[in-house]
Amino acid sequence: MPLRRIPARRRAPGAGTRTRAAAAACAALAIALTACGGSDKAKSPAGATQEAKAGGSLTMLALSDSRALDPFTASGVAVADEPRLAALYDPLVYLDPTDGSVKPHLAESLTTADRGATWTLKLRAGVKFSDGTDFTADAVKLTWETHAKPETRSTQTSYATGLALRVVDPLTVEITPKSANPNFDRLVATRLTYIAAPSALAKGVAEAGAKPVGAGPFVLQSWTRGSEQVFVRNPNYWQKDKGLPKLDKLTIKAVQDREQQYTTVKAGGADLVPSSYPDYLDRAAKELRVAQLSLIGGQHIAFNLRQAPFDDIRARRALALALDPTEVPKALGNGFVPAKNFFNHSSPFFDPSATQAAQNEKEAQRLFDELAAEGKKVDFTYTISQTGIKVAELMKSRLDQYRNVSMRIEPLDIAAFVMKFNVQRNFQAGQYQSWLPDPEPEMWSLFHSASPLNQNGWKNAQADKALDDARASTDPAVRKQAYATLQKAMAEDLPVWVYAESTIGIIYAERVTGVQMYNAGSLFMDRLGLSG
Repeated sequence: MPLRRIPARRRAPGAGTRTRAAAAACAALAIALTACGGSDKAKSPAGATQEAKAGGSLTMLALSDSRALDPFTASGVAVADEPRLAALYDPLVYLDPTDGSVKPHLAESLTTADRGATWTLKLRAGVKFSDGTDFTADAVKLTWETHAKPETRSTQTSYATGLALRVVDPLTVEITPKSANPNFDRLVATRLTYIAAPSALAKGVAEAGAKPVGAGPFVLQSWTRGSEQVFVRNPNYWQKDKGLPKLDKLTIKAVQDREQQYTTVKAGGADLVPSSYPDYLDRAAKELRVAQLSLIGGQHIAFNLRQAPFDDIRARRALALALDPTEVPKALGNGFVPAKNFFNHSSPFFDPSATQAAQNEKEAQRLFDELAAEGKKVDFTYTISQTGIKVAELMKSRLDQYRNVSMRIEPLDIAAFVMKFNVQRNFQAGQYQSWLPDPEPEMWSLFHSASPLNQNGWKNAQADKALDDARASTDPAVRKQAYATLQKAMAEDLPVWVYAESTIGIIYAERVTGVQMYNAGSLFMDRLGLSG
């Protein structure tokens, strides 16, 4: 395999146009990705990437307050904490949605010369954390080692565990993954890209999460718990000589109701909000502005194969055949695009021959009856976050029309849902959503039988081999074939049933500019600003 290199940026940040196609469905931009990426479309309205004027302040909305503002326990998705992490830390490297490639930011390069057995990370010279200390290889090593410590309880523990890290010089880290991984740069871009200052970590992770110190464009000025966070310009920002960040101040307010979020932006009470709901993105395209991405993953029912009734393939198949993905947007008017499988239909990896079976009410009823006759009635609790209640109620109303199936809805707040679903794994079936800019590394983590993050306990030898083959290659054709095999195994074995494609976008007011996304819909916060 030839040496794989992330070239250093040659243009000033902010120049040119960047939308995002790997942030999947986040805002439906229209830029085709190559087969290296997870999505093929991205739309960027006129003016989205025009350079912002210097100064001013913007208000962004989020569904909830942060639990913490460190790279370990914050929720790293665009509709939750990733905009805050981007503001405070800046990414080392990132996935570019315009072409699906990994590109450098705080790093100068991330390379492998031996098919992913070892990697070399080189950092930019002259970068400082917001407290004035140097951004060094030791800082990267410390953050990644902190992720790997069990006592940290990092959401990225499995990604950092087993990495052998050697500081070669103040700006160079040599990395040896647990096993050769030609796609390790994708893991860094999506899971290990935010680095905390050693000066903050020296006070403990809890203190680092309450008083964060990063190398990003902003610093935390104040935090009113449950309400808002105020960020101001970082005086030590590494791109200050280029006039970045553009803004003097950024405020992020917690507003849980999606309709209230939208109407607040429309009325001028806030300037932008991330959203994963297509109906709001469609409205924004007509009334405001929107940048949108289509991603891998979608909204789906995750079955727990470790517990009855869904340890029996017939129960999973019966539920999938009883429901119709196309009914969700028709009944609820939420704009969801009905899913065909775990991959967005516009993804270069999508295999049209490996789609989920269409609704078949007669066969579903036959399976429900067959299981009941054996004393295995499909009687289950559906665990969801409170935001998914309408879809869950629709599903229950449809299942109530069948014999020998009973569904109870268990709505939980986000923290309780994560604990029960992700940590305790004490569920029968759960509503879940993934926003994947690329299949790697998340699909291996979610579905490989050897993964500690395999939440639903799926074990399938064909799927394991496909995931291993995809991870072992950077050849688009090889990856495409491997993921086609995976899709066939998923359609046959049904570890999940996907009912809506994954989309994410940024809804924003006309005065906002510099909207440029990376990964799964996060924003480059240094370029965000006001039009002249």
